[in-house]
Amino acid sequence: MRPTVLFFSPTGGVRKAASLLTEAIAGDADYVDLSLTLHGQRDLCLTQDDVCVIAVPSFGGRVPEIAARHLASIRGGGARAVLVSVYGNRSDEDTLPELRDIARAAGFFPVAAVRAIAEHSIVRSIAAGRPDDEDARTLARFGREIRSLLSADAPVPVDLPEKARLRPYGGVPMHPRTSRRCTGCGKCATLCPAGAIPRENPALTDEKACITCMRCVAICPQHARSLSPVALALVGRKLKKACAERKEPELILGKT
Repeated sequence: MRPTVLFFSPTGGVRKAASLLTEAIAGDADYVDLSLTLHGQRDLCLTQDDVCVIAVPSFGGRVPEIAARHLASIRGGGARAVLVSVYGNRSDEDTLPELRDIARAAGFFPVAAVRAIAEHSIVRSIAAGRPDDEDARTLARFGREIRSLLSADAPVPVDLPEKARLRPYGGVPMHPRTSRRCTGCGKCATLCPAGAIPRENPALTDEKACITCMRCVAICPQHARSLSPVALALVGRKLKKACAERKEPELILGKT
């Protein structure tokens, strides 16, 4: 069994969590970065003999719309799927039920789900350094349980609530801006999942297209992109209480 890992990980936390889980499931895997679909990534057609780990961040308690769109273009073909929602220590709310519905519609058969925690992509002091060593041990244990599940002749569907209405999400009302340190190298424009940074002038940002995923901030070699310090402080203050208690990873399986 060599799983395919479909991941959307603008700042790296989702991929790290998915890797820790997948290594315990099967060791080697094929990794497909959904954020690169914009740049001509190949189409995928899977079968019921395949196993997929589908990992996304929680944006305001929802699956990022761009990730949902890319997943919808994949032909699941009955492949068994392990769903992974990664959030910044507040809550992932409707992310897993929504991801389950997206995976089903694309032809996947979801058999397990995992909630994992990674460093908050906007307020980096929240869940800083996660997934950490304790998370790694927990995700490895989850992976071993999922491996046993996948060896069963007839795994049952993952047990997630049906949601008649999903939490509304209107995006984040702030976007990265560029300082004078920008050299115009264009790395941010090349790797922006939303195509919100023009290649001909990477110092600019199309705020209507930007999803505040923070990839441009994370990858800029000159550290030239950032959010407004005042806005960032306000967000941090707003999240402080909700994120004060350490959240732990969670494994959800089907009921037999």
